[in-house]
Amino acid sequence: MSILDTTKDLSALFTKQVHATPDAPALEDDSTTYTYAELDNEVDALAQRLRSYGVGRDSLVGVLLPRSAHYVIACLAALRAGGAFLVLELAYPPDLLADVLEDAKPVVVVTHRAEANKVKADVPLIALDQPATHANGHTKEPSTPLPAEDDLDRLAFVSYSSGTTGKPKGIANPHRAPVLSYNLRFGVQDLQAGDRVACNVFFIWEILRPLLRGATVVAVPDDASYDPAALVDLLAAKRITETLMTPTLLATVLARHPDLGARLPHLRTLWLNGEVVTTDLARRAIKALPSTRLLNCYSACETHEIACGDIREMVDDNAPYCPVGPPLDPKHTYILGEDGKTVPEGESGELFVGGPLLARGYINLPDTTAKAFTADPFDPTPGARMYRTGDRARILPSGLLEITGRVGAMIKLRGYSVVPGKVENEIIKHLAVSHCAVIAHGEGLDRQLVAYIVRDQDSTDRPVVEINPSGHSPAARQTLAPYLAHYMIPALWVEMDELPTHEVSGKVDLKRLPPPRAPTPVNGNGAKEKDPIGIDQVAAIWATTLRTPKALLKPTDNFFDLGGHSLSLAELASKFSREFGFRVPIARLAENSTLTGHLETVRAVRDGHTAAVQADLPAVLRADATLDEDIRPSGDVKIRSVADAQTVLLTGVTGFLGAFLLHDLLESTSAHIICLVRFNEPADDDQPGGVARIRRNLLDLGLWRDSIMERVEILPGNLSRSRFGLSPEAFDDLAARVDVIVHAAATVNLVYPYAALRGPNVGGTREILRLASKGGATVQYVSTNGVLPPSGEKGWPEDAMLPVEDVPTKLLDGYGQTKWVAEQLVLEAGRRGLPVKIHRAGTISGHSVTGAANAWDLLSALIVESIKLGYAPDVDGWRAEMTPVDFVSKSIVHLATQTQADQTVFHLGDPDPVDTRQVFDALSELGYPTKRLGWDEWVALWTEKQGSVKGGDGAFTVDILRSGMPTVEFLRGIVVLDNAATRPFRSVVERPKVDRALLETYTRHWFARGWLPKAPARLGKPLAAIRGPLNGRVAVVTGASSGIGAAVATALVREGCHVALAARRMDALESLQRRLSGQGSKILIQRTDVTDRAQVEALVQAANEQLGPVDILVSCAGVMYFTMMANVKTDEWERTVDVNCKGLLHCLSSTVPGMLARGSGHIVAISSDAGRKVFPGLGVYSASKFFVEATLQSLRLETAGMGLRVTAVQPGNTATDLLGMSTDAEAIKKYGEPSGAKILDPEDVANSIVYALRQPAHVAVNEVLIEPRDEPI
Repeated sequence: MSILDTTKDLSALFTKQVHATPDAPALEDDSTTYTYAELDNEVDALAQRLRSYGVGRDSLVGVLLPRSAHYVIACLAALRAGGAFLVLELAYPPDLLADVLEDAKPVVVVTHRAEANKVKADVPLIALDQPATHANGHTKEPSTPLPAEDDLDRLAFVSYSSGTTGKPKGIANPHRAPVLSYNLRFGVQDLQAGDRVACNVFFIWEILRPLLRGATVVAVPDDASYDPAALVDLLAAKRITETLMTPTLLATVLARHPDLGARLPHLRTLWLNGEVVTTDLARRAIKALPSTRLLNCYSACETHEIACGDIREMVDDNAPYCPVGPPLDPKHTYILGEDGKTVPEGESGELFVGGPLLARGYINLPDTTAKAFTADPFDPTPGARMYRTGDRARILPSGLLEITGRVGAMIKLRGYSVVPGKVENEIIKHLAVSHCAVIAHGEGLDRQLVAYIVRDQDSTDRPVVEINPSGHSPAARQTLAPYLAHYMIPALWVEMDELPTHEVSGKVDLKRLPPPRAPTPVNGNGAKEKDPIGIDQVAAIWATTLRTPKALLKPTDNFFDLGGHSLSLAELASKFSREFGFRVPIARLAENSTLTGHLETVRAVRDGHTAAVQADLPAVLRADATLDEDIRPSGDVKIRSVADAQTVLLTGVTGFLGAFLLHDLLESTSAHIICLVRFNEPADDDQPGGVARIRRNLLDLGLWRDSIMERVEILPGNLSRSRFGLSPEAFDDLAARVDVIVHAAATVNLVYPYAALRGPNVGGTREILRLASKGGATVQYVSTNGVLPPSGEKGWPEDAMLPVEDVPTKLLDGYGQTKWVAEQLVLEAGRRGLPVKIHRAGTISGHSVTGAANAWDLLSALIVESIKLGYAPDVDGWRAEMTPVDFVSKSIVHLATQTQADQTVFHLGDPDPVDTRQVFDALSELGYPTKRLGWDEWVALWTEKQGSVKGGDGAFTVDILRSGMPTVEFLRGIVVLDNAATRPFRSVVERPKVDRALLETYTRHWFARGWLPKAPARLGKPLAAIRGPLNGRVAVVTGASSGIGAAVATALVREGCHVALAARRMDALESLQRRLSGQGSKILIQRTDVTDRAQVEALVQAANEQLGPVDILVSCAGVMYFTMMANVKTDEWERTVDVNCKGLLHCLSSTVPGMLARGSGHIVAISSDAGRKVFPGLGVYSASKFFVEATLQSLRLETAGMGLRVTAVQPGNTATDLLGMSTDAEAIKKYGEPSGAKILDPEDVANSIVYALRQPAHVAVNEVLIEPRDEPI
């Protein structure tokens, strides 16, 4: 049954639809929308103007416009005026456009003022963006009446394609062909009012069909048609229900949007045309678009639709390609053998198509028309013709048509049809070439035209083809550009002495042509770039897009000369956008397509993108720091400890710190860890890629083990996107699952402006808070010292915060500005009731034990390059702020358990960074001596010696400095974070010192990475121990894993003692042992719970056997809980008594008898100033310390004269983890708040103990009361 009235022409069918749905939306582009009635009025007005130019039956109206609403109006107006529209591509080279205009001789050309100068002066023009006036419009009456509505043989449109003779072919189509073709397609998939059809590729063929059924045409602009990211955004925003793509375009889209159906929920129909559909692509499309009908269509300009079918019903996994469907007019579809007879079913032959859908032929080319359109011997209709498609095909037993190849030399290239003969003719005509063969090489996006040429030695008037080592010829491209469309110019060139020929036929044997030779590297210029976006970055992205070595690229190379095309240019634009953080329009890249041109374009787009933001940065910062009103928790939300969390969301896991956070979360908690891994267009299919990226990162840092994935889940996402790019349902499900969020992800770049980092760093944090507010998750936010300006000698306290008006002038890098804004959002969420904590890190250096390093660390690069030069910069005020990553990670995880702390901001940077001169002095001891040079002299020497060194794995530090050498002001402008308020909560995690041992660890790792030419020296003898009274003595230290115990152990080793270190946490003991080794002392570590007498006895026995008789006991193990007596915290009370009282007794019972038997020994026990005075809120703790005091006093009195010394050390407020153990919020609030005074460090207490131990044998220091100066009891 016919759906259209096939007795009416296109114009009449459109008019009929206007009357049926006058108020329905008919046409949209990026700036305008027309109802059917409004469109009809526009068409009618332009048609009247065209009639005034004499447009009538078979007259041509040239349309030279961008893809837009104006284009559709111009085509419809040409038809209503009784004429036909002539397609004139904006991409035509000037000579080709002139040839087409000369050949077709349009009555008038409809265009815009910007394109008018492309048309020669004698061709009448109508500029649609210029009002019609008597001066620029004709006023004569039409000379001929309008054709009849049923005159379907009159011309509807003419489009041009390449020809073999050098003359372009204008394909002339009558109204009958599109009317009958559309009717057939509506039988496959109809349209109705409300449908929205996006017209991009095959634009002229698609724009009319929806308007005959009441649907809406959405014109896709030129710069979006082949830009996958822009195209998908447009299809989603416009709620498109139907569109058409080439298979190559679809493949490119799916590579970026594997969840395309989720991105395009309204898309019900997708037509594929222009190329064969591979089975692999079919399967991917079916998976990506589960709710979309996928139709494979086969057509030609000369025949319109030949076959069409549903891909889901046709795909065969055993075949490489998908059939094109059943013939739409099987009666006139013929597959013929060389004898002109039909071949048996299933056999391959040449495809011919007859019937009423054929074009008239090629205008002004009667011979070419006669060869292509021959008499149809199978149709008795008088004058019946058939078209020779040039394709080989067969009919499968299922009745489906399958295209098996080309009969002639036509090449399909990314949806374009290229006749090699025409290309060969133009090459011979315009270049010094006597013989030429053009073929296609490669598959998919890598498919390129290759020209095999034999030089014409006698030519004097044509340029020689100059082929560079990569096989490209920019000069040849430039010569051919006026005569060939860009897609017809060969990308690769091969010069031969002669072309291979068939022995029998004498024709060129294309099968014997060699593949293009592998490119030979050439040297780049290595110029240093001042701008943060440099030519090396652009070249690297070119290299991955063009699949060519970066070393071959030169600044003057043209993207299209190297095989680039419209789709790969779209791929390039997408990669630029992802790399640099702002969208780079494809049209801008096409305008200036050299490597240097693309560098300039990217920089210009960046500058334009950032200009508006940077122009009024305070206002932008103020606006960005305002948290959305809907981001607030519902009800009272309690803070959750990461130790109790069932599910933790971790971001930044593919980064340096994030990898260690994952490791420590797995080690310290039993939680299920969801790792958000960044993908530009996230989809579930990205999970394997996410695992691979995490695995690579952890392997590089020495952290990977296969069991990790038992507790880790990959969540593909994008922080820059709303809801991380997840669907609303998936986002809500995630919010319901997550208890704690550790947000460590950030784009770190100290050169990019605020605007370039705004999306991931500010927008990403906003989305994290949105997620947390939905489910009440606790947010642990990782920030930076960069939110504050340089601090001078005195560090910034935890409550320091810049006002917004100072941010642009005092925080000069975009990274610090974005983190400042993110902190404001986190703090505001906290004020609204969401549990939040902020962890400000400093400069994160390598792991203190393994040396695993951040490859992008500037300070490491400066040190490495100084070592290689033998000269170090001598800069006053330059301090080395190096905070080992394991300390930062463990501190964050530990602080995330401190639910009782009211404090919101914690500082993890080094509060007292060492002078870099000390660093280089220590490196000299490790075998890396350096001489001192002023900064400018050092930079000049480095530039001379290292600046031109080729980069790579072994010269990574060269690449870092080459990309941005710091200034003296930068080196001196260190941001120091005071951590007085943080230490009581995190001191269970000991900060490694920046000393010779740490630097040895780092340099050994740098050597292993190939950054240094030799390993650090292992000195022939250990560092000389202090020859004092403690040298060679044996000490047992309990509670040695952190705090005072670790500080005491360090001090005793420094004094020359052999030490047995005891604690419950073996990982901390192992770390301490590694740090203390190499100093001449024997170090024994043993896991010991002092509440277990057997374990304490085993410890002392091991010390006696392996180190010698125990001379010193330092009992540091202890706990402290703030509790209100009325709150009856019996578990904590019992633990206090067990550790502080019983633990001491177990240590004394294991050591005192041996000391008394030998007549010498020293007992030191950590008591407290609370053992001299009861502190409210610490009643039980005070009682336990009174017990300690009483026990020691009794022991001291009872053993007087027996050679035993007994010392009670009574520290006041000290930066240990004891405060962090408490859970009684009332007691902490009332009695545990910091006074603001500077408190003791564990080292202060350790020094007092060493003082007591060093006294002569007759001197007893019985009690040491050591307190903060401003907090006396």
